[in-house]
Amino acid sequence: MVELRYEFVPGNTDSGHHVGSYRRRLPVSLVRMYENALDWEHLPHLHESSFSDLELLDSGAWGWRAKVVDQRKGTDSIIELRLDRAARRWITRNLEGPAKGVEIWTHVFELTPQSLDIIVDFFVPDVDAAQRDKVGRAYARAYEVLYDEDVRMMTERQQQLDRRIDAVESADSLMLGAVDEITTPLTFSLSDRFFVLQKVDAEWVVYPQRCPHQLGPLALHPDTPGQVHCSWHGYRFDLQSGECLGSSNCRLGRRPQVQVQADQLTVHW
Repeated sequence: MVELRYEFVPGNTDSGHHVGSYRRRLPVSLVRMYENALDWEHLPHLHESSFSDLELLDSGAWGWRAKVVDQRKGTDSIIELRLDRAARRWITRNLEGPAKGVEIWTHVFELTPQSLDIIVDFFVPDVDAAQRDKVGRAYARAYEVLYDEDVRMMTERQQQLDRRIDAVESADSLMLGAVDEITTPLTFSLSDRFFVLQKVDAEWVVYPQRCPHQLGPLALHPDTPGQVHCSWHGYRFDLQSGECLGSSNCRLGRRPQVQVQADQLTVHW
């Protein structure tokens, strides 16, 4: 474990006054934390209450820059996140828009391989001294909600990765029961992978429980039964072809076949 010193003295950055901090212990690894910071794609999906839409302008190992659209307020912003791995921190800057000049500094302290402390400092320009505490509390409340959502995603992803590492081979076929007694959606395991069985327009369909992108949960699209979608990043897949309906090259991959004999439903490779 690497110990880091955090020596913050409340004051000003080039952009604004320090209005407050948010501190939290997270049950995640440093790898998952960096992955989450660089993952701009999840913002308008996992955090839809905070981000209406996002258009990527630039990205790399350094971080990302994006145009953020708030359809509720009718405003556009440009936000940049820069990751400094050597200092175990990233800085999010509002470059354009209503919050122009706001900077949010996040420092990470590794306690164990699966436990971190974070300290998030908020800098806001042109805030009256009497209002700084109120503004700081508002930012802290917003980050509480964001990290509640992020922690669920990061821990679930880690569990899925761990399960795949520890996977063992199982049978190539599985009888799920009498057709008239099956309640869908039905989750089952075959060859140590989890799938979902559902009925769409009188046809049985099978799809992976997890998205091939980053192992997020897949479900039938509410408006298009012939598609499944991931709630983490909004990826959609066609059930017939398995292809991703977007710019990504990932696809659903091999899926078990459904066979009905003597009113018994079996899935097999």
